[in-house]
Amino acid sequence: MKKTLIALAALAATSAFAQSSVTISGAINYGVTTATTKVHSYGGWKGDRNFLNFAVVEDLGGGMKISANVQPRYNSANSGTNTGYVNSVTGLAGDSLFEQSAVALDSAIGQVRVGRFTNIIGVAPLHPLEDAAQSTASHQAANGRHSAQFQYVSPAIMGAQVWVLNSQKSQNKYMGAGTGAGYLVTNDVSLLDTAANRIGTQRRANLSAAGINYNNGPVFAQYYQITDMQGQEQTKIGASYDLGVAKLFASQFNQKTAVQSSATAGLAAHKATELAATVPYGNFLFTLGMFNADKDLKIGTTDGSTKTSKTGWGATYNLSKRTQLIYAASTTEKGVAAATANNGGLVTGNNQFVGIQHNF
Repeated sequence: MKKTLIALAALAATSAFAQSSVTISGAINYGVTTATTKVHSYGGWKGDRNFLNFAVVEDLGGGMKISANVQPRYNSANSGTNTGYVNSVTGLAGDSLFEQSAVALDSAIGQVRVGRFTNIIGVAPLHPLEDAAQSTASHQAANGRHSAQFQYVSPAIMGAQVWVLNSQKSQNKYMGAGTGAGYLVTNDVSLLDTAANRIGTQRRANLSAAGINYNNGPVFAQYYQITDMQGQEQTKIGASYDLGVAKLFASQFNQKTAVQSSATAGLAAHKATELAATVPYGNFLFTLGMFNADKDLKIGTTDGSTKTSKTGWGATYNLSKRTQLIYAASTTEKGVAAATANNGGLVTGNNQFVGIQHNF
């Protein structure tokens, strides 16, 4: 009898504390990409479209919960690791076990999240053509994911949430392997702020940002301001409205100062305006987006030759709840040649992707 009571007490104690759940999810896609150079390649659409995600959530009681997740990414063509953002302590691709890892604490006063993850700037649902090559937003890769982040998001009050974030320069040696942010892989932002490590008057600093999101029914809106690791100031304002038969998107990004990799190369100060729409029709979802820069994107150019415009379009077809056929394409005019670094990812020409994706 005594052993039975002890067992029941242990079971009750275990039940009281074991309010946690673990989920495994992911996605895999494969297809054919045609680059602006007319070269075909086979494999995944984009690095973060092939991933595994391991997440755990534990209820701490009293309205508090803690969650954690890790996310490895892989190349669907060869099963290799995929780290599209080379911003880490070493700055080398493939040096991280996981592409993302984070721990978050939720309470009545908001959420605190730390780790390496795509931050709230990058995931705001304002860019339906966010994918590489088809993106109509020149800034989309600029500050999307960093290591050593601290982020706070307030509770929603009448649909509005305030957020702030910070990421340490010492944990983000290089600002990306791509050109979306106007950075080069040789641009070491982890160095101390000395004259020898500056480009012009640009300084190395921890990234800091603050903004407000508003979400109420069919309306989503966002405003933020950011000072990046080169001391560059940027702002963005945007909104979307869901009409049911279509969803409309509009945003304007303001790169207030140039992002330089040298005296003559980099992404010039400019405003980038993006308009887009998605239209569901049966199992189809059609997408169209347009981007225009108000000034030349290439530093030192003032003749309008890099005053870039871009149009992206695409469609998905749901074969089932978890499997889609994908078509996406775009055309860029007055972009910067592929051989020129720091072009905001806007290379003159046409590209497309045709493939299939399964989510699980």
